[in-house]
Amino acid sequence: MYTQKDLEKDICQIGINHTDVLTVHTSLKAIGEISSTHKSGAEVLIDAMKNCVPNGILMIPAHTYANIRETPIFDIRNTMPCIGTLPRIAVELANQAYDNNDRTCVRSMQVSHSVVAFGKNAYEFTECDRATKTRTPMSGCYGNLYRQNGKILLLGVGLHSNTYIHMIDEYLDYDCSGVTPSEQQWIHVIDYDGAEREQERLLTIGPAAHTFERYTNALNQSVAMTYGKVGNADAILIDARKCFDVVTSIRKSEQKIFPIE
Repeated sequence: MYTQKDLEKDICQIGINHTDVLTVHTSLKAIGEISSTHKSGAEVLIDAMKNCVPNGILMIPAHTYANIRETPIFDIRNTMPCIGTLPRIAVELANQAYDNNDRTCVRSMQVSHSVVAFGKNAYEFTECDRATKTRTPMSGCYGNLYRQNGKILLLGVGLHSNTYIHMIDEYLDYDCSGVTPSEQQWIHVIDYDGAEREQERLLTIGPAAHTFERYTNALNQSVAMTYGKVGNADAILIDARKCFDVVTSIRKSEQKIFPIE
């Protein structure tokens, strides 16, 4: 059984600094049993990660792409993530923070790939997502990982879970190539204060997540990835800038931009 202090020690030893912008993709089951009296294991893990970046930003994905395919509504309070327990707990914490006028935790207004940010600049960090129309544009929170020299931590999951690579692909396939997404959808959006509006969403389709493993050797050679353990989970820490450079170089060397399907 792992305590919060155990988790903090493991996370920080991988190479995380107190000022880092850090996003985390996690398998709670892989970490093992987490000791807790008054909180869930997910909350303890979030607290541990926050304590590792006290002067930075912790960003937890809270994606709802499956939800809006079924029902074109994004309610920032009530549309729960489709990707696991930790994201759901993060959204609940963001709801509590808003109700308590706590501006150190907030969910971003991104209809398919929202994130929950923790940190003193959480609101400023997530504001960019309000204007996004595609799933992971360079102009949004995933682009902030590049702009702010961020890091990606994979706990018990592989490269296929690294949403940041979707951002790189979207940058190459749409932002750089000038190709316009071909399909439009309108999502009914409900904000924290109950304000409602219609949000345009444009469909982008790039390389599938299962193809991301092919970057492993190049990322290792560039020292973009470091390895460790957090609890029982294998952990991979990825430098966002180096990851961007490696993936971009490989994609360009293939002399093609993946077509829209």
